[in-house]
Amino acid sequence: MVVVSLERPARDATPSPLFKKRVLFFIGKGGVGKTTIATALALASAKLGKKTLLIEFDGNTRAARLLGLPPLEEPADVPRQVSPTLFVLSTTGQAALDEYLRLILPLKRLLRVVTESRVYQYFVAAAPGLKELLTMGKVWYEERKRDAETQQPRWDILIVDMPATGHSLQYLRMPYAARDTFGAGLVQRESERILALFRDPEKTAVNLVALPEELPVNETQEAYRQLTEDLDLPLGVLFINSVHQCPLPQAALARAQIDARASTQDQRLAEQILASARTEATLAEAQAPYLQQLQQLRLPTIQVPFYFAEQFGLSEVEQIAQAIGATPARKERGKGVKGKRRVGRKA
Repeated sequence: MVVVSLERPARDATPSPLFKKRVLFFIGKGGVGKTTIATALALASAKLGKKTLLIEFDGNTRAARLLGLPPLEEPADVPRQVSPTLFVLSTTGQAALDEYLRLILPLKRLLRVVTESRVYQYFVAAAPGLKELLTMGKVWYEERKRDAETQQPRWDILIVDMPATGHSLQYLRMPYAARDTFGAGLVQRESERILALFRDPEKTAVNLVALPEELPVNETQEAYRQLTEDLDLPLGVLFINSVHQCPLPQAALARAQIDARASTQDQRLAEQILASARTEATLAEAQAPYLQQLQQLRLPTIQVPFYFAEQFGLSEVEQIAQAIGATPARKERGKGVKGKRRVGRKA
């Protein structure tokens, strides 16, 4: 278990409404800081005392590394503990299928014969969409899991760090495809159960993460369209990451002058501060039109400030968790819909 700070938020801080959900998906273009935001929300949730499971797909372990967990020597399909209330699971479709077979084939010898057979390996590799469907089924299974003694839910909240946008939409679309493709039977029933959870606005929210830049904005707009029009899934919050902020416009900073009567040391310090402020104002103004485009989406938004760190790790994630864990989402156009390194840049 990794030791992390579990100081509770200040008494006057109001937890985000997102923490009232059971399943939170996070999707976004590669490099926008999706994993960073998901990990920070998981930390914030755990600090509220919620039993939190952070799930990574496709064997990705970036979130686990951010939280200080050591590298895995071999793939594992069980959650790893970060703190008393926070666990991380790196899952794959292969692991989900193996777990399912263990449930229905209790005999280890028979299980080994099946999973090690060439036919089984070929089937897993070749069946279109099977891994995606089983991975989403794993999310459903973890949400349903109960404590053996108390029969209470094993997890209060599941935070799912999805792959890059295109692949994420394939994952979210797969239960629909399986339900519509297969006739009455096991696959259709399981798909319906998965969809019932994912489409429940009381339990689930799909959250978008973007940067105020051209390509991430375009991809976010298209993802929003598909999620609302094609998939009809409940949306949560739009996180706009790495936002530059400056209280003064460029014009005001351009007119600013340094007092010639100040000491040489003070003048040099003022020059450095003024140069940094002008740079920040330039970046903020460059981001402004993209922020406006993102705020056209009918989604509550949370702006995550640009962070700078020599080396990005757990302490930086904790700063972001503290910043956004109790930040109320700004409702730009409505209440949301159903359906040297930059901290947080890399997903």
